[in-house]
Amino acid sequence: METFPSTALIRLRGFAEKRESALLRSDMESGPPKQAKIKTAVLVTRPVELLFRTKGDYLSFVSWYAVNINEGADWFQWTDPVSGTVKTARFAQGGFDAAPVSSTSGDWKISTSIETWG
Repeated sequence: METFPSTALIRLRGFAEKRESALLRSDMESGPPKQAKIKTAVLVTRPVELLFRTKGDYLSFVSWYAVNINEGADWFQWTDPVSGTVKTARFAQGGFDAAPVSSTSGDWKISTSIETWG
């Protein structure tokens, strides 16, 4: 399995986590709704901004994304910046937005979402 490139730095500004529900909720005729756990694992989606220090690092990432992980469809190993643990991840719904950080630096950034099994 592929490993997330070390040249892609994850910026924590704007980083968040959204967990899907593992519950089934049913309204009752009277009284509070009932809830039951129906999933043993859930997807956690994280909007992320990736920073690349050089245009070469950015282009290398684009190549890795296109070829090694099949345009974002395949899973890869990724170190969660919050827990520090290695998780199996993929890009949520594929695609990303990329732009240079400034006209004078070689830095590039990508905005995308990564999902893991929680």
